[in-house]
Amino acid sequence: MTKYTETQRKILEIGKEEFLAKGFKDASLRGIVKAAGFTQGAFYGYYPDKAALFDALVSETADTLMEQFKAAQRAHYDLITEEKTAQSQELSTDYLNYFINYIYDNFDAFKLVLCCSEGTRYSNYVHELVELEVSQTEEYYQQLRQLGKAEGVVNHDLHHMITSAYFTAVFETVVHDMSREQAIGYVNELAVFFNCGWSGLLRLK
Repeated sequence: MTKYTETQRKILEIGKEEFLAKGFKDASLRGIVKAAGFTQGAFYGYYPDKAALFDALVSETADTLMEQFKAAQRAHYDLITEEKTAQSQELSTDYLNYFINYIYDNFDAFKLVLCCSEGTRYSNYVHELVELEVSQTEEYYQQLRQLGKAEGVVNHDLHHMITSAYFTAVFETVVHDMSREQAIGYVNELAVFFNCGWSGLLRLK
């Protein structure tokens, strides 16, 4: 876990408040420094610019979720070698519950990424997750078809639209400030809905 000085912790806390209130683009570096009670020189001793401050607030958390998501994708391929592909949707739901709890353990960071990141490298974060999901699952479903465990073929554009709708819906829990309990119930109902849809489209066996 990263260790911060008292000055750095105060800059991060004031910065988070400013970004949550105004978004990255409209947040004022001068206002952050003034509210923190430091000079701009003191700020620059820690961060070269506003973007670096935003990155410090979200990068570890957002990047960790991305890596965990990639690990979840690899776990699905393990089902093929273990001849357990029938458990794919159950595994997806288990990971979804893990992810939503991780998101709520780091709620403010994801609120920044989802609602306040325009102008930063995280402005396309959800789109990047969608692209990763689509590319990996298309390859996975292709292997299922080769094994005779799926008969349906989903057009790439439709696949992207459905996946984008799914991720958008999951992250709406954060956008709309739902409680953790509400979010868990909500995403599990979403999982049932989307799993049924995929089973129908792919004609899984």
